[in-house]
Amino acid sequence: MLLAKAKDPAFWEKVRTSDAYRPYIEELLAVWQKDAVEDFPAEKYSIFISYHLTGSRTEYQKPAYTKRRALTASALLSLIYPNEEKYFVKLCDVIWAILGEYTWVAPAHMPTFEENVLHHIDLYAAETGQALAEIDYLLADRLPPLIRSRIQFEIRRRIIDSYMAEPRFGWESVTNNWAAVCLGCVVMTVLYQCPELLTEIRPRMDETVRCFLSGFPQDGICLEGFGYWHYGFGFFTCMSDMLLDYSDGAIDFFADPKVRHIVRFPQRMYLDEHTTVSFSDGGMTGRYHLGLLHYLKKKYPDEVQLPARSLAYVTENHGRWALTLRAFLWFDDSLPSAQSAEDVTDFAPHSQWLIKKTPRYGFAAKGGHNKEPHNHNDLGSFIIAAGGGQILCDPGAGSYVKDYFGPKRYESFKASSRGHSVPIIGGQYQVKGIEHSADADFTDGVLTLQLSRAYDIPALTDLTRTFRFTDDTVMLEDRFTLTEELPITERIISRFAPQTTPEGIRCGILTLVTEASAEIHAEENVWCIDYALPQGQKEFNLTVKIGDAF
Repeated sequence: MLLAKAKDPAFWEKVRTSDAYRPYIEELLAVWQKDAVEDFPAEKYSIFISYHLTGSRTEYQKPAYTKRRALTASALLSLIYPNEEKYFVKLCDVIWAILGEYTWVAPAHMPTFEENVLHHIDLYAAETGQALAEIDYLLADRLPPLIRSRIQFEIRRRIIDSYMAEPRFGWESVTNNWAAVCLGCVVMTVLYQCPELLTEIRPRMDETVRCFLSGFPQDGICLEGFGYWHYGFGFFTCMSDMLLDYSDGAIDFFADPKVRHIVRFPQRMYLDEHTTVSFSDGGMTGRYHLGLLHYLKKKYPDEVQLPARSLAYVTENHGRWALTLRAFLWFDDSLPSAQSAEDVTDFAPHSQWLIKKTPRYGFAAKGGHNKEPHNHNDLGSFIIAAGGGQILCDPGAGSYVKDYFGPKRYESFKASSRGHSVPIIGGQYQVKGIEHSADADFTDGVLTLQLSRAYDIPALTDLTRTFRFTDDTVMLEDRFTLTEELPITERIISRFAPQTTPEGIRCGILTLVTEASAEIHAEENVWCIDYALPQGQKEFNLTVKIGDAF
C-alpha cells in the first residue's frame, strides 16, 4: 500500500491528539482561515493573459496559489478532522474549481498559443496533477463519484497522456529543479493512476534523474540557491521514497553516492541562527522543510545535522501538497533540534564556495562561472553576516517578471555584477557565459580567487582576490594587472545605511577600513559603497572589523 501511514486512521488520530503536532496543525488552520473561507471565482481572461501583455506574474499567480493553499489545507484538515464537515465541503469546492481551470500550466511557462497548451506539462501542472491524484487516493472512500471521475479524467488527459505522447518535454534533459519536480510529480501520479506504465517509462525516468543529479557538483552544493534545493531535491525525495516502497527496494535513487553530499546542503547554508547564503536566486533568510530533513536525517544520520526546529516550516506560500503532507508523515518528535556548530569552515572545491561560521560572524564567498542555474554575474561576490543578519550582503533574487528570465536578465541590478561586491573595471561589469569563470583555492585558511576571466576586458590580464580571516576581522585584498590604464572602482554592497566615521565607514556593527575614498548611493533597498582607486593604483586592501552585537 502506497503511503500506508497516511491511509491509517490511527496515525491521523495521533496527529490530532498529540501536542507535538499542534504547532503545525495551527499553521494549517491559519492557512485555511485565510485562503479557504472565500469562494473561488472563475478565471478571467484578462487575468490569464496579463503575463503575456505585461510580463508580470502576480495577477495570475496570486489567485492560483490561493487555490492550491486552500486545496492543501482543506485536504489535510479533512484527514486530521474527518468528522468536521466544513473542511471536506471546501475541499470538494476547491477541487472542482481547479478541475475547471483552462490549463494547469502557469502562463509564464506556456509554449506559444499556436502549440497545444492543454497538453503541456510544467512545474505547476505536474504538481497539480500529483496533488489531485494523491488526494483522490487518500480520500477515495469519501470523495463523491463525480469528483473522482473528473479527477481521473483530467489527470489522464493533462498529465499521463501528455507525458506518454511525443515529443518529449525539455525538462526531461535539464539539470535543475524542473527535472526533479516535473518528473517526480508525473511518476507519483502514474503510480496512483496507472502503475502498469512504470516499466515502460523507466528508461525515461532514469535518464531524467541522471540529468537532475548531474546538475549538482560533486560537493553537493545547489547552485540555484537555498529555496531551490528544497523544491527540486524535495520532490526528488518524495518520488524516490515512493518508488523505493513500491518496488520493494529495487528502484533506489538514494543509492547514488552523490546524494550523500547533496543532503548536507541546508545545514551548510546557515551563516548564523537565521541567516542564509543568498547566492544566485536565494534569500538572505531561510527556513527548512521539517519533514524533508527529518526523513533525510533518518536515512543519512551521520550526514544530516538538523538546524533549530524554530527554523522549520510545514506550509509555504505555493501550497505544495506533496511536501506539506510529508511534513506530517515524516516528522519525528524524537529527533533532536540542534543549532548548527558555531565554528565551521566549509570549502566546496567543485562549486568554489567558501562558507565560514565563527562565534562573531558568518562569511561566504563564491567563484564558479557565470552560466550557473539561476545565474548571477557574481564571481568573487561575498557576504558578511553578524549580529543576526547579512550586513555586507548578496541581494539574492530579483523580481520574477518576464524580462528576468529572458535576454534582459542582466539589466537587473540583482542579477548583474552591479548588485554584488565586485570590482567595476573601465566602467565595465562582469559578463555572462560559462567561459567567464573563476579559479578558487583555499589553503592554510586563505581563500584566493582568480577573477580576470569574469570580465570581457582584453587589457585585464590578472585579477586576484584574496580573503584572510581573524577572530574579529575579514581582510580583502585585490591585485590587478592591466596592459593599459583603466579606472577601477571597488563596489561593496551593504544592507545597512553606511555612516562615515573617523576610523572608516560603519555599516551596522561592521567598520570598513581602507585608504581609498568612497561615494555612497542607494539602489534597490541596499547601499552601494564605491571606492574609486587613484589613477595607476593596482591594488585594493579592505579590512572589515566586526564590532559588538546590536
